[in-house]
Amino acid sequence: MQEPIKIIRSSWTKSYWNHVKRNIGYITFEEQEILRTTPIAVLGVGGLGGPLAEQLVRCGCENLILCDNDMFEESNLNRQVCNRADLGEIKVRSVKEKLLNINPAVNIEIFEEVSEENVIEMVGNVKVVALTLDDPISSILIARTCRNLSIPMLETWAIPYLCAWWFTPDSVDYESCYELNTHELSIDEMRTSEILRMNVVEALIPKVLKFPGMAEMFDRERGTLKKMMAREIPLRSLGPIVRLSASYLAFELIYAGILEVKQKILAPNVIGYDYFRMKPIHFTL
Repeated sequence: MQEPIKIIRSSWTKSYWNHVKRNIGYITFEEQEILRTTPIAVLGVGGLGGPLAEQLVRCGCENLILCDNDMFEESNLNRQVCNRADLGEIKVRSVKEKLLNINPAVNIEIFEEVSEENVIEMVGNVKVVALTLDDPISSILIARTCRNLSIPMLETWAIPYLCAWWFTPDSVDYESCYELNTHELSIDEMRTSEILRMNVVEALIPKVLKFPGMAEMFDRERGTLKKMMAREIPLRSLGPIVRLSASYLAFELIYAGILEVKQKILAPNVIGYDYFRMKPIHFTL
C-alpha cells in the first residue's frame, strides 16, 4: 500500500513541489495539502489584505476569494502591493494578476463590491475569512453572515502590535465588540443614513486608541491625532507596521484557522506583543 506522503506528493506538480518544499518541517505534507485545497476569503486587498493574500499564495494556498472596490493611488505606495504602473487600476484585479505571476495554478475568484446579494456567494463555501476592509458597514454585513454560517472570521488593526482576534460562534459578535448599537438596523438603513454611516465609522476609532500607548504613537508629529479624530486625515499607516500585521494575520489564518493547531484568540480579547515598547499585551477591546 502506498504511503500517504507519496499519495499526496503524487497529486502535486513538480512546480508546486518546488514552490512549497521549504515549507515542509514547519508544515507537514498532510497540512500542506490542506493549505493547497482549503478555500479562504480575504476581503479587502489594501495594506493588510494585499500582503496577506500574497503570503498565502507563497505558502501554497491555491483557492482564494478576494474582494475590494477601490483603486490604487499614490498614497498606497508606502505599504500596499502596488507600484506606479498600478496607479488607477482596480486593486483586486491588479492583485489577482500579481498572485497568478507567483503561482499560475492558484484559483482566484474576485469581487469588486460587497452586497447583500453576493455576500453568501462570497463567503458561503470558505473555511475562514480575513476581514481587511476599510468599510465598516460592509464589515458588519460580512460579520453577520459569517456568524450565521459559523465561519470563523479573523481581524486585526495595522498598528505596532503583533495580535489578531477571531469572531466565531463562541466569541462576542462584531457589533457588540465595537459597541456599535446597530443590531436592530438593516444594512440598507445603515448605508442610506449619512448620520448612521458616520457614527459607525467614528465608533471604531476609539477602539484603536484603546490599545495601550496608541494615542501617543499616532501623535509623535504633534497635532496628527487631533486631525485624525476630526476626520481631516485618515488613519496613519506605515509600511513596516502594516506588513508585520499582515504577516501575523497569515500566521493566524494558517495555524489557528486552517490547520487548527494553535488556539484562536477570541474577540474581545487581545493577546499579543507591543514591539515598540518590547512587552507583551493582554487586554479587552
